[in-house]
Amino acid sequence: MLLGLEAPMPTPPTGTILIVDDEDAVRVMLRRLLLPHGHSVFEASNGVEALAIVRARRGNLDLVLSDVVMPEMNGTEVAATLAEEFPALPVILMSGYAPAGLTQVGRKGHKVPVLQKPFGPGQVEELIQVAMELPGRRPQRDSRPTVAI
Repeated sequence: MLLGLEAPMPTPPTGTILIVDDEDAVRVMLRRLLLPHGHSVFEASNGVEALAIVRARRGNLDLVLSDVVMPEMNGTEVAATLAEEFPALPVILMSGYAPAGLTQVGRKGHKVPVLQKPFGPGQVEELIQVAMELPGRRPQRDSRPTVAI
């Protein structure tokens, strides 16, 4: 420490996050929570749409935040598919029914954190930061341009 000056606090990582929830109000609320933290946000209203976005971006996202209970394809199925196709892409599941903690998805038993609904703003950002900082869980950025969705 020099002249009583402290080193600046490191800024937490920000990234590109895909929110997947069939309820518009939940997606809007999450977007409002994430944007002030510097995250870029994409949205999908179901699992099929989410997979289309991730595939179009060739996995070039930092995190997928998905509800569990949705029509067409539930969040557990989305997480299992992403674990197979994009194993370095972190996924967090949200549920009003499943307990908080870890759940296993896919044939290889990939562990995915579950965030219990309702949750507070601090809980979301804290879990996002942890998931984005896990070793080997951040995707390698593709230098080729991606298709805009």
